[in-house]
Parts: sequence; structure tokens; C-alpha cells
Amino acid sequence: MLNRYPIALSTLSLLLAACGSTEQSKEYQANLASEPPVAHKTESQKSATSWSRQATGNFIALLPCDHCEQHVIHLRLNDDQTFQLSDIKRSKQRQSENQVTGTIQAAQDNKQREKQNQHPSQTTIDEWLLHTENVEAYARIQLTTHGLKFNLYKQRNIKNQPKIETQVFLHPVESIKVSNALKHVDIQAEHVQNVEVKELNDPVMAHDYFLAIHNQSDQALQLHANDLVLVDQQYQEYAAVVDPQFLEPIPAQQKQWIKVSFHYPASVQADVIKIK
Repeated sequence: MLNRYPIALSTLSLLLAACGSTEQSKEYQANLASEPPVAHKTESQKSATSWSRQATGNFIALLPCDHCEQHVIHLRLNDDQTFQLSDIKRSKQRQSENQVTGTIQAAQDNKQREKQNQHPSQTTIDEWLLHTENVEAYARIQLTTHGLKFNLYKQRNIKNQPKIETQVFLHPVESIKVSNALKHVDIQAEHVQNVEVKELNDPVMAHDYFLAIHNQSDQALQLHANDLVLVDQQYQEYAAVVDPQFLEPIPAQQKQWIKVSFHYPASVQADVIKIK
């Protein structure tokens, strides 16, 4: 009888040890489940340089032109790292438009690549290349606080010679509704975003807009500054300020871009531009 007690105690000790091991195992597994998964380096690197975290939207520039009446560049950057670009030149007799589509690729030098490999989570890219569908580099863009520095390549890459570039600045724009009372005239308007607006007398600011006016009639169209009015969401109206160079008659069956400014407080929510 006395010999059974050591055996019973040994068996009880083993059972208790097994239970303790099971509880520790459950606690360890619970801790594992609560810990955040470790991100792979490639995933972290991709998120740091993802195009979705960069500028997307519409950008436009109205440029001087030596051999034409007007030069307009309109660029659309998409979330899926593609782009559409319209390079438009208008003369008194005709209008030519060069449309280009392609992909957006990061432009990195050796120092940027080395930094990205060492500190992927801290890497940001502000220069990108626009490649056409035939994989030719068409332009280079640099993201800035107020828009895009746009470098258009003038020729193909020649061995041992740098590419010739023409640099312009493209303003970010956002569409706004237009109430147009003119017949046979199509008008689209875009508000210039993220620019340093001039402070006139606090809190009034000068806000710039681009208007694309397509005169589809058989006669020239003459607009005046008092034909353009901006209306805010409280139905308040604001008069337009237009540079005289943008109020030249628009020939029949032609499209012209004008730059117009409206002066209103920064707190105002613009609703629609009325064309009388």
C-alpha cells in the first residue's frame, strides 16, 4: 500500500506539468496573434514610392508662342501610373493638337537608389518620367508644392549628348460648373489649385481660372469682362478681371483658352461661372 503513493504523486506531477505547458502554449499563441505582421522590405519600399501617394489630377499651362497665337499644354496624371497629354497650338488659320499617352516611371539616379535600398521607409520620389507607348521618354516632371515642373524633351537621346529640354510650369486645376447663355459656344472652366494667391485686402483673394471656349458658330465671338460672373454657394456674385490679351475675338469654328480672375474671400465656396 505504501509503495503506491510515490507512483500516484509522480503521475499527478506529470499531469500538472502537462496542464501548465498547455496554458503557456495557449498564452504564447495568443501573443503571436496579437503581434503585427512584419512587413517585407519590398512591400515597405513599394509603399514609400507608390504613385498613388503622389500628385494625380489635371494640370494645365497657357504658354507664349513665337509662331502661333496660343500654346496650351494639358496633362492628366492617373492613379494607375498612366497619363494623357494634349499639346495644342492655335493660329489664326488653324489649330493643331498632339495627343500623347503612356506610363509614368520613377526617375532615380544612383544616389537615390542607394538611399532607397538603405532606408526604404524614408524614401520619397518627386521626379518622374513620362514614357510613350513605344517606351520612349517624352518628358520629365518634378512634383512641387504648387504644381509640376514639366521638362519636354525636344529630341531623341543622342549618344554622348544630353537631351534638349524645354521647361514650363503646369498648374493643378479642378473643374467648376459653367452656366452658359451663349448659343453655339461650348465653354469649360477649371479653377487653378494650390497656388500662392495674391492678398488684395484681407480677407479678399484673387483666384485664377482657365476657360476653354469653343466657338462653334460661323461668326467671330467677342467676349467682355462683364460677360463673366462667378457665383458662390450663397448666391453672391463676383465680377471678372481679365487681361486684355485674353479678350481678342475668337474666330469662327475655333477654340481658345483665356485666363480670368475673380476676387473673393478664401472662405467662399465657388459654385458656378455664369456666361451672360
